[in-house]
Amino acid sequence: MKKTLLATTALAALGAVAVAGPAMAAEKIKLSVGGYMEQWFGYGSSDVADENDRSGFDQQSDSEIFFSGKTTLDNGLTVGVNVQLEGESSADEIDEAYAFVQGSFGEFGMGSENGPAYKMHFGLASHGAGIDEGDGPNWIAGLNSALNRSSTSAGIDNDNNKIWYISPRVQGIQVGISYAPNDAQDSDVAPNGSDGNRDDQFSVAANLIQTFGDVKVMLSAGYHDQGDDDDLAANSDIESISTGMRLGFGGFSVNGVYSEFENEVTNLDRTVYGAGVTYAAGPIGVSLNWLAGEDDTNGDEEQQDLFELGLSYTLGPGIQARGSFFYGENDDGAAGTKEAEGMAIVGGLKIGF
Repeated sequence: MKKTLLATTALAALGAVAVAGPAMAAEKIKLSVGGYMEQWFGYGSSDVADENDRSGFDQQSDSEIFFSGKTTLDNGLTVGVNVQLEGESSADEIDEAYAFVQGSFGEFGMGSENGPAYKMHFGLASHGAGIDEGDGPNWIAGLNSALNRSSTSAGIDNDNNKIWYISPRVQGIQVGISYAPNDAQDSDVAPNGSDGNRDDQFSVAANLIQTFGDVKVMLSAGYHDQGDDDDLAANSDIESISTGMRLGFGGFSVNGVYSEFENEVTNLDRTVYGAGVTYAAGPIGVSLNWLAGEDDTNGDEEQQDLFELGLSYTLGPGIQARGSFFYGENDDGAAGTKEAEGMAIVGGLKIGF
């Protein structure tokens, strides 16, 4: 059923492109350069596993350069490309690289990119360094980054090669679906069911953006099936769901997230949830967030809580000075080897270009 649905979706999207008929582009695609850079300096202090002190200063960075471009054909279709270069030394220097076709039917794309369960998710908003998607454990030793991600598909549907379709937004609602033959990225190896990769990954998501009077409502829900590895039973039956909510009124925004990640073979059962509030007035922004996680794999009952107070000040177009105060603790109900408690103070610049 899943493969039939995916095949039907792909054929429908390709059919919509074909119906538009042949056309010439107004001009050849020209690439423009964009991206972002984040530079942080801070101090973190943590007691890990029976008061093993992990404290010190650190300087951390995150940056990417985007090469993107698109052109509109005479028949109204828009064709574009996007290549993202990592700004730090990495085994994966090219983060994402994909092509897309857009029209009244929505968007059809192929290449190395995140799936809709991740891209269409509304996580916790922050005016600091960020609390969602693993940011806190970067500064507090002993925290479990797997319990710091409200979009649980981020770690299992990250930039592997896939095809996808995103619908146009109708009455505020948009849906997306993707299919990845396996979990490999930038691989041109012939299809092989015994290659050690998880095969037939599937992701579907929907979100709503609507305004009711003075209140802006943003809701999201996603599902991801990680597929199966015929060679490793432990890599089978892995699924995740994620939901997000944002309510905005005036300069305020109230946010909430909930997600689950399960592997029936290894009895993995992980839940992440949290809430937060943000406020912005002129160049100043402030946020307070809480993100918690529980891992009940084999009855271990690991629990983690992380809090972040964030501040931002806009210095100019695309340029913000930001700061965060983090407090987090992790309690592993089994051996206690992951027990940790700590805090961190972080400041830096977030620049978009």
